[in-house]
Amino acid sequence: MMKLLCCLTVSLFCIKFLSAQNYDPANTLPGNGPLATDVSNKKGAPTNLQQVVIVYKTHFDIGYSETVQQVLHDYRTSMADLVIDAIEKNKNQPKDKQFVWTVSGWPMKQILWNGQPPVRKKKIEEAITSGNLKVHAFPFSMHVETSDPEDLVRGLNISATLARKYHQPLPISAKMSDVPGQSWIMPTLLTHAGVKFYHMGGPVVNKTFGLPPFFWWEGPDGSRLLTLYNNGYGSSPLPPANWPFKTWVYISMTGDNQGPPSPGTVAKDIAFYQERGIKATVGSLDDFANLVQKEDLSHLPVVRSDIGDPWIHGAMSMPEASKLAQNIRPAIGGMEALNTLEKLWGIYRPDMTETIASAHENSLLYSEHTWGLANQHYVKLPYGNDWTTRWKKGLPPQYQLLESSWKDHAAYIDNAARLVTNPYKDAVAALADNVKADGKHIIVYNPLPWSRSGEIQFDTRLIFGNDFVSLQSVDGGEPVAVSHEYDAIEDSQPFSRFYVSDIPAMGYRTFVASKTPAKAPAFSFSKEQGIIESPFFKAQLDPQKGRIVSLIDKRSGRELVDANAPQGFGQYFYERFSYAQLDNWLTRSLYPQYKAHKFAFVAYDMPKEESYQSFLPQDMELNIVQSAIDIKAILTGNLKTGNESQQVSMSLTLSGFEPIADVELSWQKQPDSWPEAGWMCLPFKVSNPSFQLGRLGANADPAKDMNVTNANHKLWWVNTGAAVYDSTTGAGVAICSPDAPLLSIGEPGEYQFDSTFTSRKPYFYLNLYNNHWRTNFPAWIGHGQRMNAKVRLWSFNKFNAESGLYTPAMETRVPLMAAASKLTKGQLSPTKSGISLSRKGVAVTAFGANPDGRGTILRLWEQAGVSGKLTVSLPAEAPFTFAQPVNLRGEKQGQKIPVIKGKFSVDVPAYTPVSLILE
Repeated sequence: MMKLLCCLTVSLFCIKFLSAQNYDPANTLPGNGPLATDVSNKKGAPTNLQQVVIVYKTHFDIGYSETVQQVLHDYRTSMADLVIDAIEKNKNQPKDKQFVWTVSGWPMKQILWNGQPPVRKKKIEEAITSGNLKVHAFPFSMHVETSDPEDLVRGLNISATLARKYHQPLPISAKMSDVPGQSWIMPTLLTHAGVKFYHMGGPVVNKTFGLPPFFWWEGPDGSRLLTLYNNGYGSSPLPPANWPFKTWVYISMTGDNQGPPSPGTVAKDIAFYQERGIKATVGSLDDFANLVQKEDLSHLPVVRSDIGDPWIHGAMSMPEASKLAQNIRPAIGGMEALNTLEKLWGIYRPDMTETIASAHENSLLYSEHTWGLANQHYVKLPYGNDWTTRWKKGLPPQYQLLESSWKDHAAYIDNAARLVTNPYKDAVAALADNVKADGKHIIVYNPLPWSRSGEIQFDTRLIFGNDFVSLQSVDGGEPVAVSHEYDAIEDSQPFSRFYVSDIPAMGYRTFVASKTPAKAPAFSFSKEQGIIESPFFKAQLDPQKGRIVSLIDKRSGRELVDANAPQGFGQYFYERFSYAQLDNWLTRSLYPQYKAHKFAFVAYDMPKEESYQSFLPQDMELNIVQSAIDIKAILTGNLKTGNESQQVSMSLTLSGFEPIADVELSWQKQPDSWPEAGWMCLPFKVSNPSFQLGRLGANADPAKDMNVTNANHKLWWVNTGAAVYDSTTGAGVAICSPDAPLLSIGEPGEYQFDSTFTSRKPYFYLNLYNNHWRTNFPAWIGHGQRMNAKVRLWSFNKFNAESGLYTPAMETRVPLMAAASKLTKGQLSPTKSGISLSRKGVAVTAFGANPDGRGTILRLWEQAGVSGKLTVSLPAEAPFTFAQPVNLRGEKQGQKIPVIKGKFSVDVPAYTPVSLILE
């Protein structure tokens, strides 16, 4: 991504430049010796070193240097030709001296696309089968923590599929570069896929992490991955001076999308090592992995830590696309599982295998690390009134090109949503059509593997009309309260909301209209006092201050809100940053010699005289709406931010059926080039606060599980949610926002940098948007449209990872699905369970066609930190008799497990994926 870094690790001729930049200043191997700084003679080579494997690669950006379309075109044509030429000119050398080009999985797939002319394609395929083109295990560099587990698994399938097609062994090595922080799901993911070695490359300019150059990276499940780290795209020609091993890997990288080095580079590089009496071979990351694993690695340090991404703020420069990603990703696996279940239940369903694969691929691409063109190569932004004038006049062509490149990235998740949304709805509708019922009916489907309850929003106008007062489950039970809402011109209250209970695990329940009144929950309110009350919470809002000033958990009597916090609870907080703040952040987080990058990483050319400004809405209007199922307080008003005004609203909704509270903010503002950020403020009142973040693949305590210096300790992307609790009593509160997953603890974290985590107040700040970045993320937000974000909160008396965080968070991220039917000839029972698990806290991330071969894949992933036997109950109609354990790339692992009467038991360790092929 950093085109200015293109020559940092290109070849041996950049050695002095590398040394001068001092990008990796400390060696933390035992002995603390300095890195090799003199590689011009034998003094630069450790005495133990006998062999170096040279690996050639270019850094892959999907865009950045040019548009996505142009980059892909170049990879398929001119770059492919250069690679073929380099292979051809070195083909008469001994096999281990020939040119070998390493490529990530996804660009290799693009090079081999259906539009590739036969002559070139044949040469590419011959290079793969001869071993001169190598594909490593990972698809591309990405902001891993913004992804979802199954997307990552399907990403590994790209390289695995290519290997199987061309009869190559599955790659046992992977690498990323540029992105400076990575989720600790990586060692779990790669180890359980059979990957043995990982190269973690950085961007050079960010402060180097406090990591050893060579170590075992331990994931939350205890998996250990052999990892080589350096803060650069590749690695140095020679290892640290006290390198204790016989083997080293020189990863010779060209810059962003620059392609292979010149054909003569191979001979020059080999000569460099021969002059020093070192055996040099040209090969792949796998070659190094196979050699170094034969050595004694028992004394390598072990690093058990999640590593927060210092660039993670960039993902919220696309707030609407990132919101869509968090909301649509569970639907990919949900649609796949329902499609599979319906086939088992005897319902005809079309083959969705390619659709599912494409949806996962597009979803994964949204987490790829290139989000647009390099801004600094196309525009010099105006600020203040000059920006306003330019915006009003219309943006010049190069600005429009930038916006187009941002849309290219957002289109990935739009494509995933398009592929999934309507087919998923159709699958639920097909289920409704096949249920046996006497008349018009609604079915509610639960995508999660445990029984649950929840709210449904539905257009009931043409199914039941508007005169029914409740719903009745066909299998019995109490009437369900229904709230009819929103009059139309021709219809009275055509839209309905209702709360349904006990929907079976990955199953459904059927409801019909009823005129029997349902038992209504007790609500009360006082508009004058700003008070609303449900059976579970009592809240008070202050319209003058524009905030929630009290939220009492009636079950425990605890006050959850810190009314003395600098920003109010649920309040919209808007910041405009100063040059001094940007400069301070750069000074603390980047190396000073990279002056040009200051203009790429922030708006470093902004006016220097302006001071920091922040704004909170006040003097808002309060309205209260009570329905049959909940009560809502709404604050509306305008936020004046200098010459501009933003329309802002905040609502608090209390359910009458479960102990949850939903806070929603909406805002409407004009785009601005000035560095800015918006937040939802959630200052909780908790003594002795401890924190748990529902990160990708596992919960993480930022004080204990995120201990790498110079990682991001101010902003975190959460996959499920976050909890804060009293470390003495265990009592606390948790949140989940599918709309705003980037949060800070203690204070808003934009342009803040701490090398380590320090104790914080029990305040959560959800980032709604920011334009911090200035190189390949949007530099201005939206087009003046209205945006919104919601967060759900709940309290607990003693923190438990499953009941206190994971389960309620997933019930927030994964809504119940509903469909109506006018058909009456179905044969399925009115209620039915799909797949159920003997304990909560375990996700079903895949249930469908095996992407790695034959059979049906069932993938479980433990999410609550609990180990033990798990009993899986399959639908009665399932014909399976065995479950074959496999790894994440479909390779068999261990003995078959008998399926007896639709059930089997399997050991599921904490935070571990367990994959099974059902036969």
